[in-house]
Amino acid sequence: MDRQLTSPLLITPLGPPTKLSASQTFHQLNTFLQTLPSSPARTQLERLADSLGVETGAIAPSEGDRREADRRAKKAAARLERRQAREALEREMEVDGLEHQVEGLEGDGDGDEDMEEGAVAVEGEQGMDDRGDVEYGDLPEDEDDDEPDNDDERIHEEKE
Repeated sequence: MDRQLTSPLLITPLGPPTKLSASQTFHQLNTFLQTLPSSPARTQLERLADSLGVETGAIAPSEGDRREADRRAKKAAARLERRQAREALEREMEVDGLEHQVEGLEGDGDGDEDMEEGAVAVEGEQGMDDRGDVEYGDLPEDEDDDEPDNDDERIHEEKE
């Protein structure tokens, strides 16, 4: 790792390098932008092309500002559309959940009413195994070495 490794890709020039002017770069960048799909990279390249166009005089400064305002408006519209779609989906899920709860409250009269309070109904393999809530103190008291309370009790027992 002490020395620089040689690159497996060798780039050989096809001709002498030519220096592009700002206006040539602007026109080539605009041509290239037409082939790109909509993405954050395209937006950044559009902004670069706009600034090059303003610098070279190909577009007016007000045109560059208008294009930026259009980009912001499109972004806000897309954001609003996504938000509305998400809210519609949440409302739909909420309505489905309420309908499911209402169906559960109506019951189907299969004898669940005569069960004692606290009894657990088991419905084959599809049903959930409901064992109730676990409360503090339900678990058996084990001697855990990592519990600081147990260390204190042992110390007191050893002293006596």
